[in-house]
Amino acid sequence: MIVETYKGCKIRAVKGKGWEWGRTRIVLNGVEQGTYEGDEAKAINSVKATIDHAEKTGPAEARYGAEWYAPGTYTLCPEGHVTAIGGVCGHHWCVAQREAEVTT
Repeated sequence: MIVETYKGCKIRAVKGKGWEWGRTRIVLNGVEQGTYEGDEAKAINSVKATIDHAEKTGPAEARYGAEWYAPGTYTLCPEGHVTAIGGVCGHHWCVAQREAEVTT
């Protein structure tokens, strides 16, 4: 098992056993992310790349769940989507709801 913190996110990689042999289970900020093919180091690198992409795109698009961001770097909208601090939710459902309110 490898436990690492990257950009404020706690990553835990656990080598698969039994039917998960050859795969690595990932837990990111306490949220199960499923399994990745390959060893723990490969899985950690994949998760780090996704964290980098989440940071690059930012929470405004609501593309990633809260677990992909460092705690304290985002807020949640009333529907539970990740939102930039002081920003407006960019999740497609919330955008559609705001547009519907404007047209009525």
